[in-house]
Amino acid sequence: MIEIGKIGLIESGDDEGSQVKVLDDSELTGGFLILTGKNLSDPNSEAFDSWVENIEELHGYFKESNWVIKWL
Repeated sequence: MIEIGKIGLIESGDDEGSQVKVLDDSELTGGFLILTGKNLSDPNSEAFDSWVENIEELHGYFKESNWVIKWL
């Protein structure tokens, strides 16, 4: 299950060893923002973002990335 608003550790798949956080951006854009980086708790740490239009695309994004996530 994908946790919204929580940080997770990518245990395997693309970006293994990085963290991921999904933000519900439906009020502004109607979609979801996906953040990845080495330490998402540190506002000064480098992070990357992606955006998907809806929950179905979010699930597809996670599947395509082959992610196994340990939610913290």
